[in-house]
Amino acid sequence: MHANDADLRSDRRVTTAALRAAVAWTRRDSEAYAWRELSRMTGVVSHVLGPGRGPAGPLDLVRFLQGPLSELLPGADVPDALGNLVLLDRSGELTDGAVEVGCEYTEALFEAVDDPAQQWLPSWAWQRAEQVQRAVFDRLISSGNTQDYTVSRRFLIEHPAGDERELVELRNAAGALPVAHYDQIPPDRVYGNHGGTWWWPCPVCRWPMRVNGESVECGYSHHDARFRLDVTEADRTTSPRLVKVSPARLRTPQAREADGARCVDLAVWRFVTVPGVPELELERRLLRVGGVDVRMWPDLDRVDLVARTKSGRKWEIDVKDHADLNTIVNNAPAARDVVVPDYRRAQVRPLARALPDKRVWAVSSFVRHVRKQTGEASA
Repeated sequence: MHANDADLRSDRRVTTAALRAAVAWTRRDSEAYAWRELSRMTGVVSHVLGPGRGPAGPLDLVRFLQGPLSELLPGADVPDALGNLVLLDRSGELTDGAVEVGCEYTEALFEAVDDPAQQWLPSWAWQRAEQVQRAVFDRLISSGNTQDYTVSRRFLIEHPAGDERELVELRNAAGALPVAHYDQIPPDRVYGNHGGTWWWPCPVCRWPMRVNGESVECGYSHHDARFRLDVTEADRTTSPRLVKVSPARLRTPQAREADGARCVDLAVWRFVTVPGVPELELERRLLRVGGVDVRMWPDLDRVDLVARTKSGRKWEIDVKDHADLNTIVNNAPAARDVVVPDYRRAQVRPLARALPDKRVWAVSSFVRHVRKQTGEASA
């Protein structure tokens, strides 16, 4: 954890500037203001780091962005996930980590009126996660109806992408509100052959996976959804197949036609769909425990889940999926029980020390605890 708030704020400012510069670099051939943004972000980094420590110019900043971010960060105690983050790969393209990890640390560097780059930069590169979430959640709670809120939020998590007409039919059948816009599948998540254009949903979060040569992977590494294309001469006119290369126990998705397909914005996926996946996973696993009832996001998201047994035992639970513990600690959860995904189980002990009034669990250990309380055998 950071030694002080000043270090944390400095790290956030440098990370935000670096993310914006990385996006600008990838758009330097298509966006007229990209070089201006690179220069501005070089100035922000140099100002935070102080004389003699920052990049000498925009191209020097780009060189830094192709190495671990720790080389730029001024904080004395930087989380490994952030310090090891590389924003640009060797071909000068954004890495998946830029979105997976980097956008957890973004914040507004300027007032909106003084920030013309907001007109073309993706929102995840300059908005804080809470801003993106709040924009969606404000629309979710617009009806003031808990049922509308729950159904509509669940829909964004379970259906972040799909055929446009099918999405409308599913949303109407569920009774969900149209609280987020669905756009065309991004080009880097579409594969084309002589038979057409195709995309694949991540088997964990259902958002389009990135296609890079023969590699097809989810942009959220913890989903461990990694595949390779298996395209032979014989099937170049039919839908391409994937072969799983990840050791994770995941189904291999079928190719879906990109024509007419839509998905939620990357920021909505990252800040609403992704954190919602472990929430719904915990719900599913608790409902398998005999005699347990679960309510999701009660009272318009006062907490994430409330679980009750027939005997009257009750747990109020918040599920947190963040790379940086400070993100959780600095905005302490309302619930008594705080649960992190199993892939973040290493956070349990440090979070418990930082939040002494909370009980902190990984998903599997919390489910075992509930089973024990209900008298069922551990699983």
